[in-house]
Amino acid sequence: MSYIKTVARSLFLMLLCAVPAFAASVSITPSGDSSYAVQGNGMVNVAGIQLSIGYDAASLNAPTVTQGGLVSGSMFAANTTTFPGIIKIAIVSTKVFSGNGTIATISFASKTGNGGITSATVSVIDSDGKTIAATAGFSNPSGSTSQDPLVTAGLPLTPTNPTSTTSTTSTSTTSTTSTTTGSATQSIPGTIALPTDLQQRTETAAVPPPTTSSAAAGEAQVIKASEQNLPAGKPTDEAKTEETTQYIVYNGIAERFKQYTGSKKLSDMVLLFDKKVTQSINQDPAIIINDGKSKATLTVDIPARITSSPNFAVHGGALVSFKQEKQIKGRWIVEIQPEAGPGNVTLTILAGSEQFEYPLTIIPPVKTKLTFDEKGWNSFIKETGTAQAPLHDLNSDGVRDYTDEFIFVANYLLNKAAAAKATVVPAPVPAAKPKTTTK
Repeated sequence: MSYIKTVARSLFLMLLCAVPAFAASVSITPSGDSSYAVQGNGMVNVAGIQLSIGYDAASLNAPTVTQGGLVSGSMFAANTTTFPGIIKIAIVSTKVFSGNGTIATISFASKTGNGGITSATVSVIDSDGKTIAATAGFSNPSGSTSQDPLVTAGLPLTPTNPTSTTSTTSTSTTSTTSTTTGSATQSIPGTIALPTDLQQRTETAAVPPPTTSSAAAGEAQVIKASEQNLPAGKPTDEAKTEETTQYIVYNGIAERFKQYTGSKKLSDMVLLFDKKVTQSINQDPAIIINDGKSKATLTVDIPARITSSPNFAVHGGALVSFKQEKQIKGRWIVEIQPEAGPGNVTLTILAGSEQFEYPLTIIPPVKTKLTFDEKGWNSFIKETGTAQAPLHDLNSDGVRDYTDEFIFVANYLLNKAAAAKATVVPAPVPAAKPKTTTK
């Protein structure tokens, strides 16, 4: 028995030695009764950071996130609304940064009870898109239900390629991160997954409500961050002109179903798919089932006014590859492999001082007795069930709503396209003329 204990102790020590001694770290500590500071430590040549922070939604509500000084000048996006009880932060920089400092400050509108931060995970990349070993930890004010000492969230991440996937398991006091490495044919520089909610952008100025761009009316929401005020007392010719940052968020086809209030005839619902999400981005195939194997190829036309090369980031999937089209200036071909499941997939494009977010038209695999035709649609519309027991809940979220209608119509169009392809009769090959010989 003593021999077994000795071997076990040796293995444990070997595992500890395998962890890098100087890994980067992120700590989340209270800076007030209902606010937290997100601190970065030991950052070296960092080009991107992704954070997922869990909190007790029963005690804390309405979080806001502001950008910190360590990542000043970087593209900063925070998602505080899509996932209840979870804050997602993503940072992408065209220039690497190093050192210690504040990454972000999280403030909650109010606090009731003793709940606090419940989990934290982090992923850090360098300018080549390689993962930097990093840990995340958190602490809460004295008297909270979570542990007060800093809780480290898992072992440092090991360097991976862009197709790596990360899974997170969280409890009220700890968070453990595991990384599975996939295979890739090339390194994708400057890529990191971004949250889909891109409203909180700037540290120095409030972001006005979304407005509709005249150039893309009905297609996109445009959010512009106000220009910084010039310091008092400086002449105008000595002050630097700040370039206004523009964010364009395109509304996907699923959003059309959400806003649609017209006829529920199948022929009318199909028309919601007719118009492209935007003329500057084309998805092939037009509808993709996210089974974890299928891939989508996006043709992206960068506006001529932008001269710098773009960076691409994917939320909800893997960025397989991207390349510039040689024949057409400003055109890029981007290949994406969505994650399996019912989640959404978006492509974020960082180009110059502008940022574009494009939602892929994607549906989950469906198991249903319905047939995706006119007869099946009539049954689908008629048989809705109850709020407690919905019928034909195609995405298995416990609700019968516009999303299920979107999924049904998308499957109908896929079946229709497959049937049309199967009935195409290839043109007959003309018979070869007999060869003639001359004497």
